[in-house]
Amino acid sequence: MNALDILGSLLKGGMGPSAGRLDRTVGNKGFGAPGGMYGGGSAGTQGGSPGGGSIIDMLGKLAGGMQGGAPGTRPNNGGGSIIDVLGKLAGGTQGSTAGTRGSSSGGFSTGDLLGSLGKVVLGGSGGTGNSSMGAGANTIFGALAAQAIALANNMMSGDKATAESSSLDVDDATAVIAGLRKPANEREEQQVRDIATLTVQAMINAAKADGRIDATETERLVGKMREDGVTDEEQRFVMEEMRKPMDTDAIVRAVPNQQVAAQIYTASLMAIEVDTDAEKRYLQELASKLGLNQQVLAYLHQAVGLA
Repeated sequence: MNALDILGSLLKGGMGPSAGRLDRTVGNKGFGAPGGMYGGGSAGTQGGSPGGGSIIDMLGKLAGGMQGGAPGTRPNNGGGSIIDVLGKLAGGTQGSTAGTRGSSSGGFSTGDLLGSLGKVVLGGSGGTGNSSMGAGANTIFGALAAQAIALANNMMSGDKATAESSSLDVDDATAVIAGLRKPANEREEQQVRDIATLTVQAMINAAKADGRIDATETERLVGKMREDGVTDEEQRFVMEEMRKPMDTDAIVRAVPNQQVAAQIYTASLMAIEVDTDAEKRYLQELASKLGLNQQVLAYLHQAVGLA
């Protein structure tokens, strides 16, 4: 089973508000330093602030800040790197007003961004378009999580200079988990697959918060996945997950560290509208059980347009 394939299909519009929220997240210009999303600018504004930047800028900061240039962030024999992809995409946004939709000036779509990032991360084993999109989504979730944790830690320690620097240090192990570099061996590949599986489970668990998943919704979602070319095995996995009772504790027990905790919380924000009391209570419960602090949560909510 390829959980990245499932994740890519879910994020192409099969589940709740995920596609539209990804568009808004990619189009947000307020990422980054205090004074952007974190330091007093108006929350969730598309224009951002002088301290902010686009998601491409934010990814560039993280990739550029990796200690020693982690594998997959610098040019290699595979013909490209995340930094190469970011440069090309950044060039394509010149003159584009939306940032998420294509334009006559050469803008890019959210799918373009996710697919391009995913192909770099997956390398020669890119698989289907769904897999590439799923891997790209994992990079977006991972980068947002890494940025939120790093900025929160820096701000709480009073290290404002580091928080405002042009790059943020991301260690090599975090780079793999966050999808910022290609896995170097089978163990790292398994790590990425496990995180993708947990991400899918977390999104489905979140979707159960308001009790709206029923047989009709399950069939609609699986039908969309079937159209996307998701395998029978992967469809069965999703159906089984959707039919299970909600089990937030099981999700939390499978989380190995705060980086993954912030990633699956971000994915959960993508899976639901957050417009009912039940969904708001669910997110509060999830955040509490994951041990995410208020600074990290504030950043992630603003990042996906929920502040």
